[in-house]
Amino acid sequence: MLVKEVMNHTPLCLTPETPVPDAVRMLVTEQQSCLLVVDSGRLLGIVTERDLTHLLAALFSTPKDAVPGLAELMTAQPVCVGENDPCEDALTLSRTRSLRHLPVLDDQDRVVGVVTQGNLLEAYAALMDEQARLRSSLKELQTLSLEDPLLGVGNRRAMEVDLSFSEAEARRHDKTYALALLDIDFFKRYNDSYGHRAGDEALRQVAQTVKQTVRESDRVFRYGGEELLVLMPETDTESAQQCIERVREAVQQLGLENAQTPIGVLTISAGVRAAQAGSWQDMVEAADQALYTAKREGRNQVRLAQ
Repeated sequence: MLVKEVMNHTPLCLTPETPVPDAVRMLVTEQQSCLLVVDSGRLLGIVTERDLTHLLAALFSTPKDAVPGLAELMTAQPVCVGENDPCEDALTLSRTRSLRHLPVLDDQDRVVGVVTQGNLLEAYAALMDEQARLRSSLKELQTLSLEDPLLGVGNRRAMEVDLSFSEAEARRHDKTYALALLDIDFFKRYNDSYGHRAGDEALRQVAQTVKQTVRESDRVFRYGGEELLVLMPETDTESAQQCIERVREAVQQLGLENAQTPIGVLTISAGVRAAQAGSWQDMVEAADQALYTAKREGRNQVRLAQ
């Protein structure tokens, strides 16, 4: 099922010059939960009910002589999906980034609709009903999960969907994004020494520490085994390196005993890559090479991809 099959084909589209009171009246009249700010068919931003609630709260707390226009109120460069994207991928993006409304663009980047999380959940429910009727296997159903059950971070499927959208978003807006691959040092030896149950718990604590240390806009995924991937939207090389260095320090400060390391506690190594509109597959490969360099040069360090 594609996004264009479930989206609202007639979203409320207004120009940035539209007065906010007029926009509110049109939202009520049209019974819409968001409006798109456009100029000559090109999407400039999105205004949701939440934005209007924040504006109302601000006006009550500090009365202003003039109400801001839509251009000041809107969220610029909102996260978008394509009309031919699978609903499943759009729902993954919506849930991963906690977004209730996603503008829909055609292959010329023109606004053709808007899809809500409610639309996608209904499509998801319909898909589940169909799968039940077809007696889908448990393995097929599990592929719809977005979170690794042990670590409490995104799984490989969620990672690939989010990376694809991040790459497309960076290309559309000519912005840089970054990613990092993290690996626990001497983890096989750790499992051999302390047991696999202790290894699982250590991996869980490391994953949660990474998740709590990165910025709110960053996302953490299980890449495989004891490797984690951190996705950092709109981030340059220097900022990405600083972020992952904070993560490395936070993991070391956990103080999880590991007699296999020179300092006696669990540590991680990391490789970082940032690029402007770069292919995410190429970036992962470059980060992996940088991670290999960090391992080769002594571990417990962060290295940048060349």
